[in-house]
Amino acid sequence: MKGIIVIGVGNPYRRDDGLGPAVVSLLRERGLPEAVLATSLGETSDLIDLWEGKELAVVVDAILAAPAHPGRVHRLAVGQSAGDRARAAGSHGLDLGNAVELARESGRLPGRLVLYAVEAGDASLGTELTPRVEAAVVRLADEIATVVWAAQHSRRPAAV
Repeated sequence: MKGIIVIGVGNPYRRDDGLGPAVVSLLRERGLPEAVLATSLGETSDLIDLWEGKELAVVVDAILAAPAHPGRVHRLAVGQSAGDRARAAGSHGLDLGNAVELARESGRLPGRLVLYAVEAGDASLGTELTPRVEAAVVRLADEIATVVWAAQHSRRPAAV
């Protein structure tokens, strides 16, 4: 397995659901050499195709929670064993757990998969993120850049 990918999931025309693409956009502006930066609407097959064969895949998505705490970040490292079931319903209806399970069953999980899920405040039509979610974009970009840098400069498998 080679390579690192950061996948920003979401629809930039649905306010806070655009969080994932916003994080990827900020990482592109800053420059993240040797890491693939991609966006996705969250289709299961698209995610699996993007992360398959990678040493490290980082997925960033907005989620709906009740009660919501917009901007709150949840981080989950997913392993290869079936006991590590990731359950996260994205703000666009995606169940990342299904994508992870399908990839696991078909042998298409990356070496390491790290999911960042950020609670959304508003997924209505529009292009601007709410203030708390916008602040999470900057924090996440910083954290993900550090994780990617550490994985690129480590002699052992990507540790996050």
